[in-house]
Amino acid sequence: MTAKSETICSYTLADVRKSLWEAVDRRDVRAANRWTAELVATPGAVGSLWASYWLAWATSQSGPTIPILLKQSWASITAAAKELVPAGGWPAFRNDHDVRAIPAETTKRLLSLPRQTSVIWPSREIIMYDVANMRDSPVPAAADGQVVLRVWRRDEDALELRLMAGRFITHLETGDLRGALSALAWTLMTPAQQGLNGPLKCAERGLALVPPLTKKICQSPLWFWLDLGRSYYLSKPHMHKGWLTMHNAIAEAFRVHYKRWTTVERMRILLAWILQVRASMTQQPDSIWTAGPLHQTVDEIDLPYKEIAAELADPDSVLRQKEKQEKQEEQNSKTRSEAKMAEADAAVMAALGLGTDDV
Repeated sequence: MTAKSETICSYTLADVRKSLWEAVDRRDVRAANRWTAELVATPGAVGSLWASYWLAWATSQSGPTIPILLKQSWASITAAAKELVPAGGWPAFRNDHDVRAIPAETTKRLLSLPRQTSVIWPSREIIMYDVANMRDSPVPAAADGQVVLRVWRRDEDALELRLMAGRFITHLETGDLRGALSALAWTLMTPAQQGLNGPLKCAERGLALVPPLTKKICQSPLWFWLDLGRSYYLSKPHMHKGWLTMHNAIAEAFRVHYKRWTTVERMRILLAWILQVRASMTQQPDSIWTAGPLHQTVDEIDLPYKEIAAELADPDSVLRQKEKQEKQEEQNSKTRSEAKMAEADAAVMAALGLGTDDV
């Protein structure tokens, strides 16, 4: 399901993706529902819709249940597309009540997520300081443990990857989140920044991914870290099975939406994943696995689609002008936390020198 660069109402697809998760972050119900409907109504754009959903969850940094629900709802929406589009084209898909209900419910759940205190990546200076201290410290036992050795490939992966993996796990288990973030982020830096003579050797992983990814992308340490997460959960047979299910959902999202996300957005998803790995290491209430039913009326679900129809009938209508005004207000009213997160993201990406294929 490949979408064009513009939506059905001639908005830039990337802008709508961003506007959706930002609307969810602001808890702007009307705007979130409007952009949800825009992506459902646009032929081939449901991939962008779910890519935006993942960013909304990552920005909230809240709980392991939403990733599982996103994986399940993505399976349902793609199954519906395979059934309805060949028979009646995209109109048959976007006009189906069940198809409209699935994203409407997902958007509503994201809007109801509790707000968390945002965690950001450490700066380059902090990363280098932490890594220097790590190198002056004994290699942790986890670097030689089964969790790491199950993933690390002796002849294909750099030794530094194994050592950093051991430090990553040790720091998380001891509650040192900053140390864990620094260990992982260091592996994504350029050789010059790492103080190495050449690129950090990393085996190709995910060559059979769909959609297909380039060799350079498959050699990113990103896939090593995701494999490490899976290995960690497999080593904990008594841990709640939901954690492994959550991890698999996030790993699948990286495969499916990799090219839809920017480098900064991938780092945001990666950070949210790390926070969940850390959360799994502490006792959590059973309530985190509960997602209660949501009530939606047909009128609530269909309202944003009526707005789209009105805008298509009269592109210069007040509705369109209101959307533009709201977008401008949205840009002018970033919260202090949003601004801080954006500034930190930009600083980290600039410091690391990461390009679009590096993460």
